[in-house]
Amino acid sequence: MATQEGIDVYFFMFTGMLVMFLLSAAVVVLFFVYQKKFYNQQVQLKETEADYQRKLTRNNIEKIEEERRRVAKDLHDEVGSIFSTLGMKIIQFEKKHHATSGSIELIKESKLLVDKGIMSVRRISHNMIPNELEMFGIAAAIEELCFQIEGSDDLEVDFDSQGLDKCGNQEIELALYRITQELISNTVKHAAAQHVEIKLLCNNGEIRYDYKDDGIGFDHEQIRRGLGLHNITNRVEMNGGDLSYHTAQKGFGISIHFPVKI
Repeated sequence: MATQEGIDVYFFMFTGMLVMFLLSAAVVVLFFVYQKKFYNQQVQLKETEADYQRKLTRNNIEKIEEERRRVAKDLHDEVGSIFSTLGMKIIQFEKKHHATSGSIELIKESKLLVDKGIMSVRRISHNMIPNELEMFGIAAAIEELCFQIEGSDDLEVDFDSQGLDKCGNQEIELALYRITQELISNTVKHAAAQHVEIKLLCNNGEIRYDYKDDGIGFDHEQIRRGLGLHNITNRVEMNGGDLSYHTAQKGFGISIHFPVKI
C-alpha cells in the first residue's frame, strides 16, 4: 500500500514538472514569436518611412524643376520681351530727335544697359533650363557648362564622355546636369582649385560619373552637413543610383553609378 502511494506521489510530481516545463516552453516560444513579430513590424515601419521620404524627396525635386521651367519661361517671354521693346523705343527716340552730344552718350549707355539686361535674362533662363540638355543631351549640356565656367572663372575643366547615345534617360541626365552644376559651384566657392576633371561613361547597361578637383578638399563633417551635397545624394538615390565621396588633404572627388535599362 505504501509502495503504491509512493508511486502516486512520484507520478504527480513528474506530471506537475512536465506541465510546468511545457508552460515554460510555451511562454518562451510566445516570447520569441512576439519578438519576431515586433521586429518585423519595426522593419516594415522603417521601410514605409523610407519609402515615404523617397516619394517626398522626388515630389519636392519635381516641383523645383517645374518651378524652374516656369520662371525660366517667364523670364524669357516677359522680361526678355520688355528689354527688347525698350531697346526698340530707344532706337526710335534716337531717330526722331536730334541728339546733342550729351544725349548721344546717354542713349549709348541706355543701349548698353538694355543689351546687358537681355544677356542677363538669357543667362539666368539658360542656367535654369539649359537648351543643350533638351536638344542635344547631357554631354552637350555639360560641355556648355564647362565652357561657361572656363570663360568666367580661373578654373580649367576637362570633360570626357563616351557611349551616351546608348543610355538615353531624361531623368538621370537632368540629375547629372544639376549635380555637375552643384559640384562646380562648390569647387569655385570653396575649393580654391585650379583644375577639374569630369568623366561620364555609359557601358554595359550602366552610367558612371566621376568628378574630382585639385582643391583644398572637404572633411567628412562638411559632407554630412552640406545641403548641396545632401541634394546630390537625393538626386542619385531617387534615380536608383549610388555614390561615394573621395576626400583627402588635397582635392575632392565623387563617383556615381546609375543602372539603366537599354
